[in-house]
Amino acid sequence: MKKIYLCVVALSIGSLSFGQTAVKKAHPLRTETNSEVVKQLPTEKPKGALIWDDDFSTASNWTMTNTSTPSTDWVITTNVNAAPWAALNPAGMTTAASGYAIINSDAQGASGSQNALIFSTTPFSTLGIASVSLTFQQTHRRFQEQTIVIVSNDNGVNWTEYEVNLGMAANSSSPNPQTITVNISSAAANQAAVLVGFKYVGAFDWFWAVDDVEVRESDDNDLVAKKPYYGFNTIPYSAVPSNQIQPVDFAMEVDNVGAQPQTQTQLTATVDGGAFIGTSAPVTVPVGGSDSLFTTTQYTPPTTIATHNVVLSIAASGVDVTPSNNTITPAPFRITQNVYAMDDFTLAGNAGGLSPSNGSEFEAGNYFEIVNTTIATGIEVIVGTTTAPGTNVDFVLYEDNGSSFVEIDRSGFYTTTLADQGNSVILPLPTTPTVTAGNFYFAAVHAFSNFVYGVSGSSPGNSSLSGAVSLIFYPNMTSPNTNENFFTTATPMVRLLVNNLVSVKELSANTTFNVFPNPSNAIFNINLDAKNTEVVNLTVTNIVGQSVLSKRVTVSGQTKETISLAGFDKGIYFLTIDNNNEKQTVKLIVE
Repeated sequence: MKKIYLCVVALSIGSLSFGQTAVKKAHPLRTETNSEVVKQLPTEKPKGALIWDDDFSTASNWTMTNTSTPSTDWVITTNVNAAPWAALNPAGMTTAASGYAIINSDAQGASGSQNALIFSTTPFSTLGIASVSLTFQQTHRRFQEQTIVIVSNDNGVNWTEYEVNLGMAANSSSPNPQTITVNISSAAANQAAVLVGFKYVGAFDWFWAVDDVEVRESDDNDLVAKKPYYGFNTIPYSAVPSNQIQPVDFAMEVDNVGAQPQTQTQLTATVDGGAFIGTSAPVTVPVGGSDSLFTTTQYTPPTTIATHNVVLSIAASGVDVTPSNNTITPAPFRITQNVYAMDDFTLAGNAGGLSPSNGSEFEAGNYFEIVNTTIATGIEVIVGTTTAPGTNVDFVLYEDNGSSFVEIDRSGFYTTTLADQGNSVILPLPTTPTVTAGNFYFAAVHAFSNFVYGVSGSSPGNSSLSGAVSLIFYPNMTSPNTNENFFTTATPMVRLLVNNLVSVKELSANTTFNVFPNPSNAIFNINLDAKNTEVVNLTVTNIVGQSVLSKRVTVSGQTKETISLAGFDKGIYFLTIDNNNEKQTVKLIVE
């Protein structure tokens, strides 16, 4: 039931205000790095008979029809550094230095729109050829635009459209370069006069560059894999605590761009080189068709702390002409001691810190499903690299009751330092709330426009199997301003820390204590409970017995202390709690 609630909430958020203009205005997804989780493929050439090709070295071979306002249309250039995203400059495309086509939506600004075509000037014949494919090289950064291959067999009066790059999330990037193949037989097969080209529809999006266009007779067997997926109950967590493990599903989509139906098409998911091998039911993919393949068995990881590598591959009964684009390696997932995460653990960019129309205060984070009842001990956030020292921030945990967010705990405020830029900050949840099996919780960072958080990886969008799982609300989750609540596919590096129920240790007949989380990234919470007021000493030593921290605490009833070993090396330390009569020592592990 809670899974259904999650999807309903996510859909209502997306339909409310995730339009192009609102998103551009409301948060800085446009300025962040968020690489799509795909394996870069070599730029193989198809092996079918060549019908027509062009490398943009002669600009007159192409015609442009543009309705962009203001004028930010297709151009043909030899400047290999013309992309607005330096990592995607087209220098890697085979013949870019002699000319390629690019449309730069980022240069357009926040107003206007683009509906721009570039197509071959002189028709060519495909008479007698029953199956035709178009292949081109691209480099592309995506926001919410449409990138379309167009084909005409009546001298441009009518165009058949084949949209490409549909699997890319907002603010994700293609490999550089990437080879795309599209079966265009429905419009181009056995025609006397064919024109081909590209269409871009956008409005202050990113850019699209294309080069080395070839039209060939399709090879019989040519499958292309896309949209790799794994999910714990449909949600693609990158890290799952060992006490929250669920079975993992695997899936991938496949296109048939060959000339023959592909029989016995099957997905194989391999974990850790063969520790688990799952396959989908075999299907036949028709010419020009696509299908989604799901493994028929699930993988339940062991509770051992480990990183698990996944390889997803597609095969059919025929020998594929380009087998390299049949396999994708998504980011691995981890089984952890206590960390629940959605991001890919590699800081890729910054988000937050851009004021929407109704103010600069915001909360952003991710959903987490609780499988086994436990306690939430803290929230971890990777601080953006441009966050100024002295910025105040706090972390908050909500429960999703199916129709709204209910705040269940909030940390104290933390003031950032220069050392925090690009690094982890963990704040304890003061009440260590119990989180209940079957419920969804939302961990968020609460801040203002001078704070940015790290982003990494790509979260599901609104139309995905799980619904949107990463959200940004202005000013907060419980009472957002009108039209200022959004889902995002640029995953916030906001993580939830949970733990098995913490064992209680006895210092004396008067005082008990527990320490959590342990292991920790550097922050340890100490719950002390004294029947009568008592003064205790807290001392932390390293493995060779040197004191690295000491603190004197007055305990009266339930008292919580937090110690930080941030700035010290990872490894083993020892905490001694001493009331001057008795002492207890526990091992601390800094990960």
